[in-house]
Amino acid sequence: MVRKIFSVINGIVIGLMVFIFASTLYLTVSSRIHDGNPVVAGKTMYEVLSGSMTPTFDTGSVIFDNPHVNVADLKPGDIITFHVPQNSGFNGMTNVLVTHRIVREFDQNGQMMFQTKGDANPSVDPWTVSASNIVGEYTHFTIPYAGYYLNFLHGRWGDGSLLILPGAFLIISSMVSLFKEILNLQKKSNQENNDSPALQEQNAIHS
Repeated sequence: MVRKIFSVINGIVIGLMVFIFASTLYLTVSSRIHDGNPVVAGKTMYEVLSGSMTPTFDTGSVIFDNPHVNVADLKPGDIITFHVPQNSGFNGMTNVLVTHRIVREFDQNGQMMFQTKGDANPSVDPWTVSASNIVGEYTHFTIPYAGYYLNFLHGRWGDGSLLILPGAFLIISSMVSLFKEILNLQKKSNQENNDSPALQEQNAIHS
C-alpha cells in the first residue's frame, strides 16, 4: 500500500515538474520572440502592473488579448491595450502599454479616435488613442497572480530558472526513488526474517 502511494506521488511530482519546466521554457522563448509578451494560442499575455482596472482585473494578474483588432468593430465598453501617445507626458516614459476601457469614440480629421478610462480611476485618461496605437483587445480571460510569475521570467533570474528547474526535478525524483528503494529493502528484510529457519522452528515449538 505504501509503495503504491509513493508511486502515485512520484508520478504527480514528475508530471508537475515536467509541466512547470515546459511552460517556463515556452513562455521564456515566446517572450524573447514577441518583445517581452508571450503568445499562447494566438493570444498575447500582458502583466497587469497597476490597479487602474480593478475590479475587472487586479495588479499581478495576467490578461489575454486578441492581437488582431478590427478597429471598426470597437465601441464604448470594450477594453483595449494600446501604446500611450508619446506626447502624453506619462511620467517621462516612452513606449508604455496601457489596458483601459473605451468610454468614447469620435472622428478626428477622418481618423477614428478613442477616449479611454481605467475602471478604478475617477476621470478619463489625459490622452486620446488612435487606431495605430492599439495592439490588442481584452478577451475577458484573466489568470490572477500569474503576473508575478511572468515578471520573474522577465527578470534576471528568468533564464536561470531553466537550469534550476531540471536540477530540482532530478533531486526530487531521486529522493522519491530512494524512499521507494528503502521500502523495498525493508519489506525484503522483513520477509527474510519471517522465512528464516530459526523463526520457523520457534513457531513450531510454540505450536
